[in-house]
Amino acid sequence: MALITIILGLFLDRHWNSLSQWRQFDWFFKLSNAVLAKTEAHLHNPTGRYLAVLALPILATMLIQDITAEWLPPISFLFAFIVFIYCMGSLNIEQQLEAIIRALKDNKPAEAQAIVDEISPEQSVNDENILELTIQSSLRLIIERLFGVIFWFVILGPVGALLYRLSQQLLTLYADDVVFSKTAERMSGLLNWLPERFLAVSFAITGHFEGAVAAFNDNKETDRSRQYLLFDVCHGALEGNDNDDKAAYLGAFRGLLLRSFIVWLASFAVLSLLGWN
Repeated sequence: MALITIILGLFLDRHWNSLSQWRQFDWFFKLSNAVLAKTEAHLHNPTGRYLAVLALPILATMLIQDITAEWLPPISFLFAFIVFIYCMGSLNIEQQLEAIIRALKDNKPAEAQAIVDEISPEQSVNDENILELTIQSSLRLIIERLFGVIFWFVILGPVGALLYRLSQQLLTLYADDVVFSKTAERMSGLLNWLPERFLAVSFAITGHFEGAVAAFNDNKETDRSRQYLLFDVCHGALEGNDNDDKAAYLGAFRGLLLRSFIVWLASFAVLSLLGWN
């Protein structure tokens, strides 16, 4: 059932352009503010306050799923489907990547840099770093918007998808709160740990295996930050492609992502045959 939900959700997201407007989290912002205000005097541990913020929506989702799964299976499937498409992020990163490649092929570097600025506003883009920033930003967004949600949906159902999405929302909502944001970053890192490594394995399977494994080992030996793991493995999996031709290299990167996603779907299909979800 999880595989069917994922395929239907991706189809709907691709063909219903206004779907992203429906994914609003204003209710969660109000709820989290209320919970934090109520617990401020009683809970001084940031982790405890973080879990308190997540408790109500997660427990409510768990209760609805348990009740409908036992008594109303069709409603259970519909509920899981709605939660899944709600928790997915916008997949316009695919269109943006295609636009960057097209601009580079047409020798329009300024146009390509403007698009990269949209997906990576934290850093200044130039001709020297456009390749690195495009791949780094694309990997971050595709984990947050797609692979992370899918992974936890398959593992924990709608509860997992909602837990992952709300953890990402807390990163944004409280980025200016020094103490709480550190807890949010740590919890988000925990939820991203498995999806990132599963995607890294997918890169090795569908790309240059030896290059990907070598890059993974180098990342561990040099103790580079977690955020560079996928980036390093991705470059290793793309070994043999000429990065001087930026358009062709990004085209190979896009192909690697597509093949990896097919590996994920195939893996979930096997899990479904084995009776998982």
